[in-house]
Amino acid sequence: MTDPKDSWKLDTLRLHYQDYGENKGKYIGKIKFSNGEEESFEFKITPEMAQRYFKLINKEIVKSAESLSSKLMKSLETINPHTP
Repeated sequence: MTDPKDSWKLDTLRLHYQDYGENKGKYIGKIKFSNGEEESFEFKITPEMAQRYFKLINKEIVKSAESLSSKLMKSLETINPHTP
């Protein structure tokens, strides 16, 4: 059995658009790992790394957006314009 302090798992992967500072206009992020002992470490995702992540997931982003769009259109069609 693995000791909890040696069992590191991905905790958070975050990409976000930077609208100020040296990376203004670019996507950056952080990756955080933690273990069963409440220890953690994280490192930054550079704009270059963020581009690679987006290349991996861009088709899924578009597919999800299309699905959401379809669901939104269906829900809007059910709105009764005479309801206060």
